[in-house]
Amino acid sequence: MREARTTCNAPRLLTHTRVGSGPLARLCLVASALLLAAGCAQPPPPEPTPDIDAIVQAAIAKAMPAEAPSPAPDVRATVQAGVQATMEALALTPTVTPTYTPIPTPTPTRTPTPTRTPIPTPTPTNTPPPTPTFTPVPTPIPTNTPAPTPTSTPTSTPSPAPVRGTVQSIADIVERTRAGVVRIAGTSGAGSGFVVDPAGYILTNEHVLGRPGRLSVVFDHGARLTPQVVASDAARDIALLKVASTRQLTALPLATEAREGEEVVALGYPLDLEGGISVTRGIVSAFRTYGGVEYVQTDAATNPGSSGGPLLNLRGEVVGMSSRGLLDAQGIGFAIRYDILSSRLALMMSDASSGGTASTRSPTSRAAPPSSFGPVNGSLDHNPSDGFIPTFVSGLDVTDFVAEVTFATPHDMTGGTWSSGFLFRHTGQRTGHVVVIHKSGRWSHYLRTDGPGDYRLDQVGLSASIRTGQNAKNQVRVIASGNAGWLLVNGSYVAELDLSGLVESGSVTLVGAFFRSDEVQGLSTPYSDFTVRTLRRVYGPRDGSIDHDPNDGRIDTDRTSTSLADGVIEARFFNPYSTLEGDWSSGFLFRSSVPNGFHVVGIEESGRWFHRLRTGAVDSTQRLADDLSTQISTGPFGSNHIRIIALGEEGWLFINGAYVDKLDLSGRLDAGSVSAVGSYFAGDGIAGKSTRFEELTIWSAASAP
Repeated sequence: MREARTTCNAPRLLTHTRVGSGPLARLCLVASALLLAAGCAQPPPPEPTPDIDAIVQAAIAKAMPAEAPSPAPDVRATVQAGVQATMEALALTPTVTPTYTPIPTPTPTRTPTPTRTPIPTPTPTNTPPPTPTFTPVPTPIPTNTPAPTPTSTPTSTPSPAPVRGTVQSIADIVERTRAGVVRIAGTSGAGSGFVVDPAGYILTNEHVLGRPGRLSVVFDHGARLTPQVVASDAARDIALLKVASTRQLTALPLATEAREGEEVVALGYPLDLEGGISVTRGIVSAFRTYGGVEYVQTDAATNPGSSGGPLLNLRGEVVGMSSRGLLDAQGIGFAIRYDILSSRLALMMSDASSGGTASTRSPTSRAAPPSSFGPVNGSLDHNPSDGFIPTFVSGLDVTDFVAEVTFATPHDMTGGTWSSGFLFRHTGQRTGHVVVIHKSGRWSHYLRTDGPGDYRLDQVGLSASIRTGQNAKNQVRVIASGNAGWLLVNGSYVAELDLSGLVESGSVTLVGAFFRSDEVQGLSTPYSDFTVRTLRRVYGPRDGSIDHDPNDGRIDTDRTSTSLADGVIEARFFNPYSTLEGDWSSGFLFRSSVPNGFHVVGIEESGRWFHRLRTGAVDSTQRLADDLSTQISTGPFGSNHIRIIALGEEGWLFINGAYVDKLDLSGRLDAGSVSAVGSYFAGDGIAGKSTRFEELTIWSAASAP
């Protein structure tokens, strides 16, 4: 490899400069020599620029005499000036290491939540606000008031009447009405039926019921419920059933006219097929009378199993209920005519309500069933030898309910274990939910459905709320609503129960020792205040919106006009806008029965939830709770499902399906109206904006006897 050639490029100016003699001259010569050495070094150093100042200082220290004459010249300044001049001549720039100053990280601080002032002018409870928002008429509480009997009966060839509805395609009719058509399984076969009232009333043929025994009603969406036989008319082959459902049922309207030649559609479950609804089409062929009963004759195909199903016109109205076909004729079916159905339905519902004699199958069903049971005190005696669980049956047959009791430790127990709780939705020896607490502090949820096998463990957990001492007492509450339930022990929320495995009406029963090892001969489990109250939907589900009006001095609400003391309130609220645009709040105002008095529980855009109690004017407002919750969605496109369970002095708040906290409701206990809230605090709401909500639903717990 060829070596690099070394060349001295130092300027010559320094070597030709006279500096005189003496110590100063010697110092300058030394400095010049050092600079020349730096300029002529070979090869050029790869290292950073030498510290020339340090080298010069060392040379000065070596060259200066031991004692400098007085006065001593400013040698340092002179040398520094020479060094600077030399560096400028050499065009050298000293390397400067930059100094980096880190950007300071601010210490997180928690901005205090400003105290928000409730709107000073209270929401009127009995008079509408000056500019009311549209409030749909709430779903009425179902009653047994009979439907009006038609004033005129069409002849066999009825005159054309004005078309009341819009004619639709067959596909549209099926889609709109199929939810109201049911399959009915009896003891001697199966048939069809259809819902005639959202309260759960179903019409079918009397012969579909078969022998007295257990019946099941199966809906298109899969739900299976146990019906009550309200009334029946064997002469006209008509029966009226009733089911208790948490869903909003689709009721099919009865027609008020029909014409020969009109196109019709028959829906049902022929041949006991469970795969889905069968659809056939035809026309009204004629009107016939057999055995004093008027029928619609149709060529729409009907088969065994279709009996009790609806025959619909193209407006979705029931012109007849499929009943029978002629065995010696092909393609001819008969349906009990709409006017007969209407008149018999009104009479059945009227007699059932008043305790009349219309029902020939189930005399006990004519009386209105009780809506509550208890309170009752007693004890459950243990008897391991009989092979049965110690129980006490309330006699209340319900699907949705609030049940509570206080259990004591079994008498004379000095050791061993115990278990106690509820058996509910119990329709026989092979069905039911069981929820029990145990001495170990464990709670368990078991399920048994039709078929062989023991109860299946569905849920289990530990709870610090369960008192396990020798003389402990535990108040246990179970709330059931459709597919969901909640377990509360000693006033504390314990768990949400999955009740979807069995949703049908059944008895509510106390259990004294569910596990074999917990039943001890001679012992008993005392209980007190055993109460069961029916939980029924009294409003909704309904969607709507609440317009904001920040300038009217009122709380922005959508009032339901539904009175509630105890029960469940829930809805999903959609955030009206981004938190950068402004403040918002949403929730429920309830137990509002006197001017300016109510509870209000809601959430706000900061991610906090609040509970306020007002007993009079604005200055009477009490701030009962105010806290952050990670369950609250505050984004501009977010939504929050809010559920409140209110039972006497206690309440429980759930947000987006998660339990948040317990509520103190002791300040107001009386029943009062319920409203959805769109803006509660002063400063909330933006003119022109609104808070949208969906599925606003209210369940009311029946009052105790």
